[in-house]
Amino acid sequence: MTAEKNQRYLMVLMRTKICGIDLMKLITPEKEAVDWENLPPLPFDFSMDLPLGRTFALELDSKIHLVGGLKYMSSYDYSFDHAFYTPCNKVYELDLDKKELEESKSIDDAPELSVSGYSTLHKIGSDYYFMRMCGLGGFLPDNGAQNFWVLRSGTKVWEHLPDAPDLPDLPFYHSIIDHSSWFDFYGKLYIRLCLDDGRVVLFSYDTHNLHWTTTVGDNSFTRSFCVPLASHGQRRFFLPRVHIPDLVDPGKYLALSCECIEGKKRIYAFQVDELGVLFFQRLEGCLDRMPSLYDEKTPVLVDLDGKGKFIVMVPGSAKEEKEDQVLFVLVLQVVPKKFVNHPSRVLRRSVRSPTECEFLDWKVLSMHMYSMEVPKWGIRDYLSAVFIFPDIQWEEENAQEGKKK
Repeated sequence: MTAEKNQRYLMVLMRTKICGIDLMKLITPEKEAVDWENLPPLPFDFSMDLPLGRTFALELDSKIHLVGGLKYMSSYDYSFDHAFYTPCNKVYELDLDKKELEESKSIDDAPELSVSGYSTLHKIGSDYYFMRMCGLGGFLPDNGAQNFWVLRSGTKVWEHLPDAPDLPDLPFYHSIIDHSSWFDFYGKLYIRLCLDDGRVVLFSYDTHNLHWTTTVGDNSFTRSFCVPLASHGQRRFFLPRVHIPDLVDPGKYLALSCECIEGKKRIYAFQVDELGVLFFQRLEGCLDRMPSLYDEKTPVLVDLDGKGKFIVMVPGSAKEEKEDQVLFVLVLQVVPKKFVNHPSRVLRRSVRSPTECEFLDWKVLSMHMYSMEVPKWGIRDYLSAVFIFPDIQWEEENAQEGKKK
């Protein structure tokens, strides 16, 4: 599919299909109150069934490619982790106009990324980093050889990188990994593993010198995202789910986080430099109109334009029985305040504690509620990935250059 000039689509990769929505449909304000009994479906402009599960979608040369995945014995098996499947390392090019897949002629087959059934993709700059995962839930880097690769957008060549390290030798007793978080800043990839006893193990990879570092507990950079829930409350880690060059100083970043804590959804904004968070702000009230959902899933945040517009998506259930799957979609715009009462200046050369500061104004541009299709075998679908097509062209080098000034 070829997008018209200045036209962009929100691409949604689900369990069994990939779909696209014209962004203008989501930005347009809602016309009437939510009718829970008659929620409209997602207004997809196109939808296409996929032959693979757990595949990855990425954009190269203004085309969507599907990388790797699992071939299941039947459509019913899409829903189960221990179903019968065959790993597939083919790279396909997606023609959304013809609704066809064909093997890519410009990209070689991927490495065996899905041997364990789990893999992870993370985009840094314009390159795509892949890692084989293992363990319950697929939270751990695979301990086999050649578990970490990058697909360079410039050359379209797979490059093997130094393998991700094993867990450090420390007493884990009966602890298990509760969840993991992936994010990147200034060319460094962070993998934050959280154990169910509260301990943290951090892997960080420097894409410039190709070096892994492992620490037990947060380092000074990731610790700066641990901020209080209230003015004098307990600190909690907020995952920076999306970031763009700062709207005032392109040498820094503006990052947003959305978390559901104690039954309340919260959005935090962060101004980040190479040492970590400088300032943070609670965007109080922007999610107040969102109704409470049952069985809420992980929020999804997507950058719409690189200039302060974001989509917040929260899947959940309309009823306690969890049968009616719904999706809350909110379009949020943030702009720098004209006058900011900065706290006392923070020394750039020291490790600092982030300071609360109201440096942004915000506005909700639209809010929608949609029903989500439940496949005929009764297993709920989920959002594997959400991205903008064509992608937003802001360069990682902007921040790198800005921080040198």
